[in-house]
Amino acid sequence: MTQQESATPIKVNFHFDPLCPLAWRTALWMREVRQVRPVAVTWRFFSLELVNRKEGVQPNYEDHGWTGLRTLALVRRREGNEGVERYYLALGAAQHGRRESIADAAGVRAALQRAGLNVGLVDEALADESTIHEVQADHQEAVERYHAFGVPTIALEGSHVGFYGPVIIEVPRGAEAGEYWDHFYWALRQPNLYELKRERVGVKLEPIAE
Repeated sequence: MTQQESATPIKVNFHFDPLCPLAWRTALWMREVRQVRPVAVTWRFFSLELVNRKEGVQPNYEDHGWTGLRTLALVRRREGNEGVERYYLALGAAQHGRRESIADAAGVRAALQRAGLNVGLVDEALADESTIHEVQADHQEAVERYHAFGVPTIALEGSHVGFYGPVIIEVPRGAEAGEYWDHFYWALRQPNLYELKRERVGVKLEPIAE
């Protein structure tokens, strides 16, 4: 039975940081994939600030992208996975499409408004320390379960194997998106495949909103 014929969706976990332009492009691709393949995406968090934080530096959980991540955590509680996707789309379109910063509360509020969500969620999220722990829990699960070191990290639900990538510069659309997925899905299920990489020397990331 092919993926197209299967009635049961393939469930994947997609770990992202809204500040990452590579994760953004891959997320747009995954939305295209869902139109042509039976795939269900659960959006999970990952903090690049945690990965890149220098030893001894005190964290600022209202800076370095934490405002957006913490607000995403609260959106997930209130609106579920669909709300996370809607809000992530608004954040990504601002940061990676219009080049509007989402690294502070003002940028986060603007994205909430565009997503049709309560702009007061950002203040609630920053006043609630449990949003920090929620982001950290997603991040730590990715590190411990998949040995994740960056984003995008994608894994089949229930699997202990996750892949960094695919890193995509031009977002495939329609049937091409499905073909990309077919190859990636094959790779995810190969126990002896660990790494495949090509350098991005000279590659320029142009703004892309959707």
